[in-house]
Amino acid sequence: MVLKTQYVVLWCVLLTFFYGCQLKGKDKKVDFLDNPELSTQRKIALLLHRGHPKLPITYDDRMKLYKYYKTTDFKPFFIDSSQVEVHQNWSKTIEKSEYFGIPNNRIKYNKNSHHIIEEIMLTYQIGAMIHDLDHGFIRLDTALYKTPIWEKIPQNWLTANANSDSLFLSRGPLDTNYRYFSSHLYHYRDTVRLDTLTYKVTDEKKDKKRAWKEVKLALNGLGLINAATDSTNIRLALKNYQRSKGLNPDGKIGPSTILAFATSKRISFDLAMLELDRLRQKEELPATFVQVNIPSFTLKYINDNKLCATHRVIVGKVNHQTPTLKSKITHIISLPYWKVPSSIAKHEILPALKRNPNYLANQNMRIFKSKDQEVDPSSVNWKNIKTNTFPYQVIQDPGQKNSLGLVKFVFSNNFSVYIHDTPSRSLFNQQFRSFSHGCMRADKPIDLAKTILELDKVGNRKNRVDPDSLQVLLDEEVHQQISLQRAIPVFVTYRSVICDQNGLYFYLDLYEKEAAYLKLLGSRNNG
Repeated sequence: MVLKTQYVVLWCVLLTFFYGCQLKGKDKKVDFLDNPELSTQRKIALLLHRGHPKLPITYDDRMKLYKYYKTTDFKPFFIDSSQVEVHQNWSKTIEKSEYFGIPNNRIKYNKNSHHIIEEIMLTYQIGAMIHDLDHGFIRLDTALYKTPIWEKIPQNWLTANANSDSLFLSRGPLDTNYRYFSSHLYHYRDTVRLDTLTYKVTDEKKDKKRAWKEVKLALNGLGLINAATDSTNIRLALKNYQRSKGLNPDGKIGPSTILAFATSKRISFDLAMLELDRLRQKEELPATFVQVNIPSFTLKYINDNKLCATHRVIVGKVNHQTPTLKSKITHIISLPYWKVPSSIAKHEILPALKRNPNYLANQNMRIFKSKDQEVDPSSVNWKNIKTNTFPYQVIQDPGQKNSLGLVKFVFSNNFSVYIHDTPSRSLFNQQFRSFSHGCMRADKPIDLAKTILELDKVGNRKNRVDPDSLQVLLDEEVHQQISLQRAIPVFVTYRSVICDQNGLYFYLDLYEKEAAYLKLLGSRNNG
């Protein structure tokens, strides 16, 4: 009896399993994309209306594409047999996204997906890239990608005679600088092998033996020396390398040289893509302005949309960085006084006074206990003054020794920096000019001041101090504040890649401000 019951139970289990498998087979749904009874047009409509697990776009973008395809009765643009050439051309162009300054990780299109999904994703990708090219894809304030947005594709782009590369190059801002940059970037990506070679090198001030061992390995890896090269020629090769990177060819292993060895062509190209995206989002500049670019150590004065002056500048050291800012130059000062910043007085002038009590007199400096109470330096025991309790204001009188030189350009800012002259004019002979405490020292600043004054007018009313009058003030060593009739916008920028009609120019990311953006461009994130 027990055995008979066991057989009945086993039989019921088998029937249940078999019946369940039949039901499961009957309930299994066929993917509509593979349904031979549906036309391609119907599949496209369903795909955009319903969505699909393998279609990686948002509902909003699906609806935009649905409306776009609806205008052509959901006919495919690419996978139709008559559109093979169009399909191939646009697929190749999307694969070359970097040529147009769009990183590969921004691309969702995959030509190995289901052919219906490939159709939709190619249409989506072209439209998304149009929007990126026109408006930029990086949120510059946060170093994050913007959410991709699909933009309608002009119908004439989807014909066999359309040059897809040229069409993408036609997008973006219409200003000349952007046009030059996008064209040169395309050519650079097409002709330069983007190696990822970087070398970690130690500062020789920290460990000289290790530093030179690492430099030898780096120069050998770059093919600039071989294993048998002697020390004299290793140093010569280092100088040549420094010169090729726009550095001071001093044959020393310092911060700028270390940074150069850590920068590959891949990194340089990514910096160029970043700069091109900045240009897409650049605010419209006024007709007249002064612009200082920190990495290139240059100042430009544009008046009425014409380049009137270009000057070399010295910018802040890595530990005293020149800030980026926007302001307006309101006046020029001849024979300026220098109110020494507290940090410099404490950390540089005080130690000098402890070594030499006559330091202030030698530097044409005076000290004040309060605004009007001057102190005799000889009455102070400088060895008893501590750095954190330095109680004096140090002021350097005007003259040839003054650290601000003979002329100063003043603009309001929260960093206490300005553009000025310098008595250390030999530093302008250096290629890499990161020497200051944050201010911008300009080469030939008197010429700049004269140019500004010559062009400074409102209507027919010119500045009462003309270039000749300024020269008289300088010759007679007169301290005077010269107000400008028209304040000049000043922009201190940080652009490590710039261009002109002749090509791209790469500069070191000397303050390493671009690290977050480089990480974004190299990530798997696509926004």
